[in-house]
Amino acid sequence: MRPYSVEIFRPDFTMVGNTNVNEVTYKEDYLTSDENTITVLALPNVQKQDFIRISRGSEEYAGVVTEIGYGTDRSKRLQTISYKPLVELLNTSILFDVDAQGQGTLEEFICDRVRETFIDNPDTLQNIHGLSVVHTSATADWSLRITPAQSGGHYNIVNLMDSVIIPAMQKYGILVKAALDIQNREIHLSVGRAGGSILTIEADLPNIIKKSVTIKQVSADVNKLVLYDSADYATTRTYYLHPDLGYDTYDRDRITPVVCEMQAVQSEEGSTFDAAAIRAAHDKFSGLAYSNLIELTMANDDGLVKPERIEFGQEVDITSDGVAYRSILTGRERGKNTKLVFGTVRLDLTKILRRGGNGQ
Repeated sequence: MRPYSVEIFRPDFTMVGNTNVNEVTYKEDYLTSDENTITVLALPNVQKQDFIRISRGSEEYAGVVTEIGYGTDRSKRLQTISYKPLVELLNTSILFDVDAQGQGTLEEFICDRVRETFIDNPDTLQNIHGLSVVHTSATADWSLRITPAQSGGHYNIVNLMDSVIIPAMQKYGILVKAALDIQNREIHLSVGRAGGSILTIEADLPNIIKKSVTIKQVSADVNKLVLYDSADYATTRTYYLHPDLGYDTYDRDRITPVVCEMQAVQSEEGSTFDAAAIRAAHDKFSGLAYSNLIELTMANDDGLVKPERIEFGQEVDITSDGVAYRSILTGRERGKNTKLVFGTVRLDLTKILRRGGNGQ
């Protein structure tokens, strides 16, 4: 089997060097941004923030160099290069106008923050060479539940990745994808929902080498939401959460014991209480359908699942032990086999801590 090509480029796309390796293991977690490490014959002048591209045929991985190390031999012939996915370029703080939530579409909001921070920044040295961003879908009536830093204020300083991009995927299925275009010296970002129909995977078939299914128990979470119109507190709307994690205003087939939450909602100018209530219910209950952690390991060239073709954000119905679970692809590990990671639950403590530190 032919080797992988490893290429290193400066942020302005000037080539630093290239070499080959025989084996590559790669993992990527959209929720926590795993770091990968590759060992190569030493390449001189590799620096942090350089771009790395690893490719073989149609298989390609690209990222941003985070660490450079050497083996224990005195000649320093072997070099370890650690890198994270390209989207980590967006891991920075932004000034968030909380009043902007629900204005325009969430995709446009993310694109605007990327442009003002990395494309049109008055500090030109902070701009990313060749970066472009487009949105491929439109999600209105959105909220990330970010509140002002001070009571009565309008702003908060939050992390663009942890407080905006990751919650946008968890709540609305919106992903930010990054592609390194060396030939044209560009980085292309796309912001939008994953397309395509819902896939079905039978986890009990022989082609699944290993499976792990962890389902979050939601019975102790809020499962009844009572909303009051803040204009008079006389008009109300009540939403109920059902065992399939759907929600509506019908008092039937409910999760018990009842855990109730009350909120006062304010209608925006030109809108109605009903519209405000729908937004509040969506803000409370959306994303619960993916409150699971399902890991499936299969051969890299598995002909039934075709793991190399499934993109992050793809909705999947996974059948295990006679029960079907709706989930979404959020992680991938590839080595001698491929492990697909579905859902928004993580059990690793370090990953839980990062996701909790979002400034919200």
